[in-house]
Amino acid sequence: MGVKLKEILVQKKVNFSDINGKVVAVDAPNLIMSLFCFAYKGQRYSMTRFMTDRTGRAISHLYGLLFRVIFYYSKSILPIFCFDGRVHELKRAITKDQLNDYLTTKKWYRNALERNDYATARRIASSREFTWPHAIEESKKLLSMMGVPYILAPASAESQCAHMVKQEIADYAISQDFDTMVFGCPRTLQNLNKSQKRKVRGKWIYKKVVPRVLDLQYNLDNLDIDIFHLVEIAILIGTDYFDGIEGIGPKTALSLVRTYGQMEHIMKAESDKHDFSELTTDLLKKIRKIFLFPEVLEILPDMRWDRPNKEAILELACSDHHLNQERVENNVNKLISSYEMCRKTFSSCHPKSLKNMNLDSFL
Repeated sequence: MGVKLKEILVQKKVNFSDINGKVVAVDAPNLIMSLFCFAYKGQRYSMTRFMTDRTGRAISHLYGLLFRVIFYYSKSILPIFCFDGRVHELKRAITKDQLNDYLTTKKWYRNALERNDYATARRIASSREFTWPHAIEESKKLLSMMGVPYILAPASAESQCAHMVKQEIADYAISQDFDTMVFGCPRTLQNLNKSQKRKVRGKWIYKKVVPRVLDLQYNLDNLDIDIFHLVEIAILIGTDYFDGIEGIGPKTALSLVRTYGQMEHIMKAESDKHDFSELTTDLLKKIRKIFLFPEVLEILPDMRWDRPNKEAILELACSDHHLNQERVENNVNKLISSYEMCRKTFSSCHPKSLKNMNLDSFL
């Protein structure tokens, strides 16, 4: 869902020259979800259908990730993708039961293919239980094949991205949501894509966008609040862990926090105007802890940007998914070329990284 903070935050335009030669921590689930905008409108029905292969499996994430990494490298940007790990009990995301559903449907899908029952395979592949978990699993495989490092966070991807920027491991986080801000991320990049367009959610309209950066300290100073107050605002308007208080939007939440300082005082003063019954003391403590003291990886695994494995990518995209060989191969060649250009850019700034594009070389 994401915290709806856009109304009160200032986003500054940023030039590509400002982010050239930077390391970015990418909120992978957020990005992959946005790639499913590469869909089409059914001719007979007013419904959105994912781009799929001949067996009905989604392929938007494959093309989307390939194009996005080419774009990052072409701008001399080194990405580290962060994926969600253990899902908090409060988060409205994939649950243990849904994971079991995915493992079951995955088995059914493979059995249908073995029987050459493509109609059943397509029906299973387009199911909610199969599509999203499969896209996440396959995205990790593709990133490895492209030589791009990724991290499985112990909790949320957003908090891990924020932590990496706070520790100066990455220069920016990349996410279209504002959750990274609530997790204390100093700098978050948005709208960083080649097309400079973004699909309007729920409509078949694309709007022009430009890269923007959210500077946490600038916004806190501008709003005359601190990070604790920002967390309180997020809780009032709704997060992935709590639906929020009905009737309270960003501006009202900001006004209440400025007036009363903390949630306990707000609840006491505004109890006759708003229903706070679902926000128990225990729940409030849990949500505050999630944002202010998130569970993150303190010691990161060895991270390298290796040369893309062309044969492996073609195997996944063309042999497994039956995608157009010429189109995929042309783009993999672009990926390799952009990787080599990016490697030269970083190597000129960091001579000791000429042989090995690893994170330690840049810290």
